[in-house]
Amino acid sequence: MNLNDTVERVTDGTDLSVEEAREAARLVFEEATEAQIGALLAALRTKGETEAEIAGFAQGMRDAARTIEPEREPLVDTCGTGGDDYDTINVSTTAAIVAAGAGVPIAKHGNYSVSSSSGSADVLEVAGADVEAEPPAVEDAIEEDGIGFMLAPVFHPAMKAVIGPRKELGMRTIFNVLGPLTNPAGADAQVLGVYDPDLVPVIARSLAHMPVERALV
Repeated sequence: MNLNDTVERVTDGTDLSVEEAREAARLVFEEATEAQIGALLAALRTKGETEAEIAGFAQGMRDAARTIEPEREPLVDTCGTGGDDYDTINVSTTAAIVAAGAGVPIAKHGNYSVSSSSGSADVLEVAGADVEAEPPAVEDAIEEDGIGFMLAPVFHPAMKAVIGPRKELGMRTIFNVLGPLTNPAGADAQVLGVYDPDLVPVIARSLAHMPVERALV
């Protein structure tokens, strides 16, 4: 696959299949220039990202991620997209802690706040957690304590490739919805919040392409 050809197809209004989007993500993380990345993200945003494209990019992110395999199941994640602009408390992290206290194994995926008042990492850092723990330490925490936190920049180093283009574009792109779909522990079940009600059916259908057994969006 040539990324320039992919950009041209998307610009013309063609939807990518799951596998085409997955390969496009690989090229973005491994080979593409910032100009190519920016062009692809802008073209997808203008056309409108489909559930197949979202799922394919999410699979590509998982392919490039540092993963763990804790021996606890069923693993649950409460990661959401954030960015709802409601300035509320961090509900997903609170829910994760309560669920873990009730005996549910939690593999919490998240990041620092970008647009909301507090991200998962902000909350847990104030609580004294080592939010930048390396994968083996997080795996041990889930197995021994029933809950662990996976900071996105630690587990998704390939995302460095898109920082510049996303910042220069200055608008939401497909990457704003991928975080909850890319749990590095391969969570069996998810409770997933989104910033826009219109995204609920799109993300729900995207999850159908992912290796998750049960999900609530």
